[in-house]
Amino acid sequence: MELIDKIKKLTSEFGVSGDEKRVSAIAAEFLREYTDQVEIDKFGNVTGFIPCGIEGAPTLMLDAHIDQIGFIVTEVTKDGFLRFMDIGVDQRMLPGSELAVLTRDGVIRGVVGTIPSIMQPDESAAIPLTEMTVDIGMTGEEARKTVRVGDYMAFWNPGFELLGDKLCSKALDDRACFVCILHALELIRNKPLKVNLLVCASIKEELGGHGSMYVAYRHKPEFAIAIDVSHAKTADAPEVTCELGKGPIINTGYNARPELFRLVKEAADRENIPYQPKPCPAGSGTNAWSIQLAGKGVATMVVSLPLKYMHSPVEVLHMNDVRNTGAIIAAFASSFDGRVEL
Repeated sequence: MELIDKIKKLTSEFGVSGDEKRVSAIAAEFLREYTDQVEIDKFGNVTGFIPCGIEGAPTLMLDAHIDQIGFIVTEVTKDGFLRFMDIGVDQRMLPGSELAVLTRDGVIRGVVGTIPSIMQPDESAAIPLTEMTVDIGMTGEEARKTVRVGDYMAFWNPGFELLGDKLCSKALDDRACFVCILHALELIRNKPLKVNLLVCASIKEELGGHGSMYVAYRHKPEFAIAIDVSHAKTADAPEVTCELGKGPIINTGYNARPELFRLVKEAADRENIPYQPKPCPAGSGTNAWSIQLAGKGVATMVVSLPLKYMHSPVEVLHMNDVRNTGAIIAAFASSFDGRVEL
């Protein structure tokens, strides 16, 4: 299966933070192509272990989260509308959005109601989340039989290709990065390694990185790379310097040890893989933050995939960046022996 098709399959499924089991099953299916040591734990994390065969070798964890932003139903009104809370979503983009409502009987479609501009005197006023409702086309009695308080909802938008080798979809953050890891595993398939690989498709990142923290505590890797998305330049964000199509972003700073930054950069240079260095002196906002705290501490690094319109239903990436992110991970993992002074 082509990389873009793997991304489309992962993003087509719904897996809001706290309810990731559907997408976990797909991630596990993909990972089994590279190791028979695959597990879905009680959290919902998917892990795959690839031993290098060297006794006492250190373990390098490669992590990308597979949960997505979304919503949870808080009330079914007497008129059949759904009230809700958000999970990591910017409320400004909600009016008029199509949503998938994940009920016990399957997925149904709904739309976030919006007031026509001719009926709204102040068109610039933001609608409070507490005043928004989802219309699922049902009466109150029908809706209460179908939807329960606590049901999850997500943006409906399926992925589609744009010109210039680009892909637009919901949930590219961060499932596209899991595909980057899969691409790296393909590039190093059957190559000798000097470290064990612990591959993780983690959950609950949007709620604080709890899934990856559990995996790191349980499996105790010495090193880890968190692969996550980072903002790419858009017309309305001139302060952002990284761009689509210019290669992955290699971070250095609070969640990225300088020794590992140097080794990842050297691996990319050896293979002539394009990349964009980025200082990140504070928290990276990735799973590296939680992984580094596990056990006696884990030396972490962050490699990022440039992404436009993060946390929206129309996230956009460049497929060359997906390929090159996988290539950098492969170049580092295949040359790393864990001998680094920290």
